Amino acid sequence: MNRWAADRTWDQQSAEDDLGQYPYRLEVRGAPRSLKWPDLCANCGGGAAERIRVRRAFYRRGRRRRSPGWFGYTVVAADIPFCGACASRHRDSIPQVSWFRRYRWFLFNPAQIATIGFAVLLTLVLPGVREMPLTSTGERVAWGLVGIFVFGMAWTIGVTWWMSRPDRFEPRTEVTASCIVSQDVAQFFEGRRHIYGFRNQTFANAFEQANTTRIWTQRDQARMWKTSTVVTILLIVVFGGARLLLWYYEGR
Repeated sequence: MNRWAADRTWDQQSAEDDLGQYPYRLEVRGAPRSLKWPDLCANCGGGAAERIRVRRAFYRRGRRRRSPGWFGYTVVAADIPFCGACASRHRDSIPQVSWFRRYRWFLFNPAQIATIGFAVLLTLVLPGVREMPLTSTGERVAWGLVGIFVFGMAWTIGVTWWMSRPDRFEPRTEVTASCIVSQDVAQFFEGRRHIYGFRNQTFANAFEQANTTRIWTQRDQARMWKTSTVVTILLIVVFGGARLLLWYYEGR
């Protein structure tokens, strides 16, 4: 392993492993939509006629694993250029996904137990408070419970709909898989940065030329590690200083 490979962060190594089957790879600063995409087909290298949006979801606790966090994943989308023939071949070869498979994670998500629970409580409480005026504290509390149950139903449905969103993405085909974008591999103190994988050399060269000023280099990598060291030291000083001040003034 050369020094350039050894200096890669865990996110960079993980992204490169994911893109290992692509012979041409580039690490570029900025979001995909902010880059210049050549007017060439990413699949065959011919003249581009249209763009197809390709989206990927990256779960925060490993691939193919659902994260229990509030959002759980990030979506990376890119409008990739293709020629008319390749775009038509893509549409003809899109795998047919059944309605059940597309919505099963939303319908059978464990969080829907809470939705059912809120619905049951609402049906039990609502008939008794429907005719109550908001004149006393007890009546306002009863209507407040109704509001909580309605909000709870809307919240759990919204969260499960969001969590199951990647299941409704258009499946990739051999055509759209010709160009792929990794997750954000930048450090928390940097702007977005992604690694791009290409199968077509003509398109890869044109993409590199169009975004020359944004290509991530070994010098940028070395600068990133120096900045990371400085940021780490500053964080230690800040938190350590705060702890010392707390001990000095509070005695704990």
